[in-house]
Amino acid sequence: MLYEATEPHCTIRVYSRVVSVDSSKPSVTLASGEVVTADLLIGADRVKSVAREYVVGGPDKPRVTGDAAYRATIPAEKLLQDDELKPLVEKIELNLWMGPGGHIVGYTIVSWFAFFFDSIFMSYGE
Repeated sequence: MLYEATEPHCTIRVYSRVVSVDSSKPSVTLASGEVVTADLLIGADRVKSVAREYVVGGPDKPRVTGDAAYRATIPAEKLLQDDELKPLVEKIELNLWMGPGGHIVGYTIVSWFAFFFDSIFMSYGE
């Protein structure tokens, strides 16, 4: 749905590892050597982010927060075989469960072929 809404207005690149950023243009250099310029660049490159250093002005190492996260991707066909789980992939919606010290988020991805599951909670151990 995001792709369909943005495709006429921009180019979304995935699987494009950024090795450097030039914020004065703005542009990024990819691992392939290709330089990509744009009016706006959005870095979504996770914890070991190259883009993050340019946003915060230097290295930004992960910090222990006491939170733990578990993630999984489940083939939608498996959920469709179970009457109780089928609604999770039949409807276009975000499933969010919140409670003290944590939450669980689930939504369909990859054109409804998979269901992404993310749980975050307070980890009281080291």
